[in-house]
Amino acid sequence: MLLSDLLLSTIRDHSGVAGGVPDHLAAIVDELLLASRDYGESPSEQTFQTMVSIVKRIETPSVHLEIARVFHEFLTLADIAERQHRVRRWRGYRRGESSLSYRQTCRDAFQLLQERGFKPAQIRDTLAKQNVDLVLTAHPTQAARRTLLDKYFHIANCLATRDKTIMTPQEEEENRDAIRADILAAWRTNTVRRIKPTPDDEARNGLMVIENTIWACLPNFMATVDHALAEIGQPPLPVDSNLITFGSWIGGDRDGNPFVTSEVTREVIKLCRWRAATLIYTEVDKLMFDLSMTVCSPELAAVVAEIPNETIVASSRKTNLTFSRGNIPRDEPYRVLLSVLRDRAKITEEYLQGAVGVENPPPPPRGFIREAKEILEPLILCYNSLVACGDGLVANGRLKSLARRISTFGLTLVKLDIRQESDRHAEVVDAITQYLGLGSYAEWTEEKKQEWLIEELRGRRPLIPGDWPQNSPDVPDSVKEVVATFRMLATVGSDALGAYVISMARVPSDILAVALLQKTAGVVTPMRVAPLFETKADLEAAPQTIDRLLSVPYYRSSIHDQQEVMLGYSDSAKDGSRLTSVCCLYTAQEELVRTCDKYGVRLTLFHGRGGSVGRGGGPQHLAILSQPSGTVQGRMRITIQGEIIDHHFGHTGTAEQTLERYTTATLISTLAPPPPPKPAWRDLLQHMSDISCDYYRKIVRDTPEFTPYFRTATPITDIGSMNIGSRPSKRKATGGIDTLRAIPWIFAFTQTRLHLPVWLGIDEAIEVAVKEGHLDTLREMYQEWPFFKSTLDLIAMTLAKADPRISEYYEKSLAPAPELQSLGVLLRDRLRKCIDSILSVSGYDHLLASDPVVRRAVEARIPFTDPINLLQVEALRRLREEEDKGVEESLVLRDLMSVTIQGIAMGMGNTG
Repeated sequence: MLLSDLLLSTIRDHSGVAGGVPDHLAAIVDELLLASRDYGESPSEQTFQTMVSIVKRIETPSVHLEIARVFHEFLTLADIAERQHRVRRWRGYRRGESSLSYRQTCRDAFQLLQERGFKPAQIRDTLAKQNVDLVLTAHPTQAARRTLLDKYFHIANCLATRDKTIMTPQEEEENRDAIRADILAAWRTNTVRRIKPTPDDEARNGLMVIENTIWACLPNFMATVDHALAEIGQPPLPVDSNLITFGSWIGGDRDGNPFVTSEVTREVIKLCRWRAATLIYTEVDKLMFDLSMTVCSPELAAVVAEIPNETIVASSRKTNLTFSRGNIPRDEPYRVLLSVLRDRAKITEEYLQGAVGVENPPPPPRGFIREAKEILEPLILCYNSLVACGDGLVANGRLKSLARRISTFGLTLVKLDIRQESDRHAEVVDAITQYLGLGSYAEWTEEKKQEWLIEELRGRRPLIPGDWPQNSPDVPDSVKEVVATFRMLATVGSDALGAYVISMARVPSDILAVALLQKTAGVVTPMRVAPLFETKADLEAAPQTIDRLLSVPYYRSSIHDQQEVMLGYSDSAKDGSRLTSVCCLYTAQEELVRTCDKYGVRLTLFHGRGGSVGRGGGPQHLAILSQPSGTVQGRMRITIQGEIIDHHFGHTGTAEQTLERYTTATLISTLAPPPPPKPAWRDLLQHMSDISCDYYRKIVRDTPEFTPYFRTATPITDIGSMNIGSRPSKRKATGGIDTLRAIPWIFAFTQTRLHLPVWLGIDEAIEVAVKEGHLDTLREMYQEWPFFKSTLDLIAMTLAKADPRISEYYEKSLAPAPELQSLGVLLRDRLRKCIDSILSVSGYDHLLASDPVVRRAVEARIPFTDPINLLQVEALRRLREEEDKGVEESLVLRDLMSVTIQGIAMGMGNTG
């Protein structure tokens, strides 16, 4: 209530002032909010039309825009308050003062595993070996501007201060004024992004999340793990442990994004290095104050004795305001050692800052830090010395925190993945074989391709000259860019790079081609290559593809018994329905593990999950716990996409919770995975998957009216025109729904509250299964098979946000053609049947009955979201009228469209 009250008072205070809002805006907002709450409590045609009549009564688009902004701010502030409430409950749970719907803390996980027979030492040993790699990606669903996110971040911090601090009346008033100032600043800031972000902009935004929250909370998270280990009688994890690491696709994902070039990727890597160097220097400088002790171990004393007094870099000393080398006594060994490290950190930071944006920076100067061990080894030496001398309490402070940060983030904060389509690599190899006079690689059989690729991989001679193909006018620019990318990878340093992901990978030559291109470009430490299987057909063929690849002796010997495979949740669902997607993913994971086990190869699965349920999103703790038995094995990679980055990591409290959830879920899934499902359950799910896929494709692909319905009854064309991501909404410039990316496909139906991609097909599958007499089996599967339960629960969560009446309002207002109206009636009828079917299987009387926390959050947001939907329909209707009349598009209407898209996305939560 605090935040919403402050927003309303801000609006009232600025009504009628210069540059403010209309005098009557607050009254309209109050009236519309009251009507929306009435509709939420008593949904009927009458209460719905009351909302509609209020919106229709307003003729001026500028007032529509201001009202939309108000409700958008309501939702944003509600989200901030909800996150802080969850942090408050999480902290209260640790104190024994409150409960949680799901027990996800380290203490809970350790207790559960001990109850299942695992010894404390076994738990610690498994935990120490595991790693979760969270990969940040940029997608066009993070609609909020960075400048606004910063203000919201400050509001969240103010709320956290109120919870943690006993404030004086003056301090409480100042805290309230600070919140109100940020609310006012956000209100006075243009919500609409005028300029489309570049990949470099997206990279900076991603790094700000790392710097502002994850870097800050990591030591607390690791301390929580150590504390829970101590409770079961186990020593803390080693000082250089890294349970969680971070990757990124931002600036490296060139699949379908022409704006990500070799130079963009190079600049993003330089940016990552610079920001890491800044953070490291700051922490080392602070350590100079902490480690003033004079007693040290013989090992440290010997190292310090070897440091000559004149070992100093003058250019760095000018910027160090404290502890210049001359005023550090020799009897303060830690400071002597750290002064050298601090100077080197400053040299590194200054050089990297100067290199950003410079095409050909000079070579790094003397003292430049090239490897993380150059920082980590002195820190561990100091740590061991302090512990040996009885100063462990000091060692476990800032020093241990920095050592763990270096172990987690290295010198780049994130490791950048590269993603490219297999066809682009094949095009390059084809150009090479034609240049060499060997014919067209594209026309060769798969066996011939493999034979030639392996022969060249084994060879020592250069495959192409260094100036090819840049100086060859007959070679396409697309080939030149791919070659330039590989040559760039050879120069940036392997510590900055993660995996090379190949989308649309289908045969072994797709992977071998990337290995050859890395060798040809001179990549000394090749990036590991991860094929990405996305569509239904590719997922079904994935085990056979990997089996064929691992059967190639040269390839198997080159990967050091480690294979990474990425699984696509987005395109598989778009291709054949959500139910078919999860079924294919489940089976593919099991078979991929068996295939790799056959060859003695350790498999790491990379889950390409999105934010929305239709793209694999939802509570990741439950998703990991429901993975097939034996597929986690202490390691996994997962994408964190779009607005989910801010949702999970936009605040230190929620970031710490997120890290703990991923860690505990991975540990439990490794040691105590769910048992395999009964054969009868598998058979029924596969039967339902086939039904779901057929019905989904019947509607989406084979119904002539569907594409016109999609284009007119949803804001898909307007989503594509918004400045909310660097990436095009289509993989190709032309084509229909098949060429559309999965993100806008789901995003569009999220806006209209139909959420069709999440549930279409499962309605038919459950209906048929029940008619065939399988209801009891379905209920048994829901109660005893975690995978099936989580699948239905995630769909139920999305269905709880659906509103057939609002979806119908879009259709009647925007798609008046009778055949489109008929299709809309069918889809809404299927939606209602799906809701009834899921309730019948779960046995609940409400879609969110099993999760009261999510239910409260959803129900709190709906009254703010419904009016935005009505305002969006008005914007769409008027924009299309202008288009039909051939008049110039109204900027106010376009802004209104942008604000409503952002507002509905915020109201729905999981959208990207």
